[in-house]
Amino acid sequence: MSITLNSGARPQAATTSPTPRLRRSAVAIALSAALAGGTLVAGAGTASAAPTTTATTAASSLSTAGANLVTAQKTKPVVKVSVSRKSATKGKGKTRPLFTVKATKYGEPVKGRVRLFVDGKKVSVKKLNKNGIVRMKPLLKRYDVGKNRVRLTVVPAKSTGLAKVKRHRTITVKAKQTSGAKVVQVANRYVGHRYTRGGTSPSTGFDCSGFTSYVYKKAVGKNLPRTSSAQVSAGKKVTRKNAKPGDLVYTPGHIGIYAGNGRVIESARPGVGVVKRSMWQSNPTFVRV
Repeated sequence: MSITLNSGARPQAATTSPTPRLRRSAVAIALSAALAGGTLVAGAGTASAAPTTTATTAASSLSTAGANLVTAQKTKPVVKVSVSRKSATKGKGKTRPLFTVKATKYGEPVKGRVRLFVDGKKVSVKKLNKNGIVRMKPLLKRYDVGKNRVRLTVVPAKSTGLAKVKRHRTITVKAKQTSGAKVVQVANRYVGHRYTRGGTSPSTGFDCSGFTSYVYKKAVGKNLPRTSSAQVSAGKKVTRKNAKPGDLVYTPGHIGIYAGNGRVIESARPGVGVVKRSMWQSNPTFVRV
């Protein structure tokens, strides 16, 4: 038997559905293309990834934002602050806190200045040295009794390209007073009051011992004898070298309060009243009550 094929007829290809393996391959290719930021274009057994404009733009924007963030972080100076102590005692100079500020960028010193604020008030400005370091030690009078908010601000020089970049550090310092400092503080309030012989209050005026006894009672609650000759024996005598603010300053017939730095607060005489001035006594006796 023989079979004759008709030359005008074409054989038809059999139509079959993709196998499970082929379907899994197509899905895998599609997933890979999507993760690469593209869109799947697939035929019966082939697939290719073509990036879309939207995906490319989003990826580009994300990349740019990330680069900008890294750049911004790197351009800001790194500021380190150390403080010798977080407490101070007004009347004791050795208790003044010392602030050390170091500013660097990429590990290199930053040129510029540091501003120091206490409770929002600028009290000091100093230049960073060649190592990007500055040390600041505000006077005790800059602190109020209680909590003080100390803010240190680094302001880079224009030449660094960071002039608009400022870095801050804030530290809380607690301040208290010695009894002597309290005495001086209260005594200062009455400078300008009149002198009255036998006077013991702001309303009547003060004589010298009336002034010292009033101030001590109000400041630290201590009762002093009424006369200057009795007050000189109310405490311990100290040398002029060791005298501290708040000590009594006695000369025969007169007494006042040592204010420190060679100054005295006293109710001097009629027509002068309570004054704060350089010590005029040549050889006074200092008494610590």
